[in-house]
Formats: sequence, C-alpha cells, structure tokens
Amino acid sequence: MKITQIAQGVPSPQSPAEGRVGTGPSFEERFKGAVAEVNAKQQSADSAAEQVVSGKMGIHEGMLALQEADIAMKALLQVRNKVISAYNDVMKMQV
Repeated sequence: MKITQIAQGVPSPQSPAEGRVGTGPSFEERFKGAVAEVNAKQQSADSAAEQVVSGKMGIHEGMLALQEADIAMKALLQVRNKVISAYNDVMKMQV
C-alpha cells in the first residue's frame, strides 16, 4: 500500500453529537489493512526465497520480492513510530 493511499480519505474530526463524520475508513481500519498487506508481502518474500533456493525462481525476482517486503515493513514502522510519538505528545499536554 502506498503512503498516499493511506493519507487519502482521512476522515474528518469526530463530532460528539454526530459520531463519525467522514465517509472513508477509519485510521484503525487503514492501519489494520496496512499490517495485513505487509504480512502478505512478508509471506510472499518467504516463499520467493524458498523458490530461489529450489531453483524455481530467478534470483532477481526473489531479491525484488524481498526488497519490496523490506520497504513495506520499514514504511509501516515509520507510521507506527509517528503514531506513538503523537500519542506521547498528547499525553504530555497539561489540561
């Protein structure tokens, strides 16, 4: 999943009287989808590595699958780190 796909359609802030205002998926749904996609890429990379070792796939295709999974994992970790940082900043605010 591309970062621009995650950022598009971010719902509007919630109104207490109306519930969720946005029509798109929530951040939680988007994050769960991103985790599922990264998991699928990791599993695909594992099977690609096995196929390279067994000679069923070329090394170039196998390395491409491994790098794609690695980049997806790094991007997801950066999003997670930003969310944790934002949470910590909110918790430090004085009321």
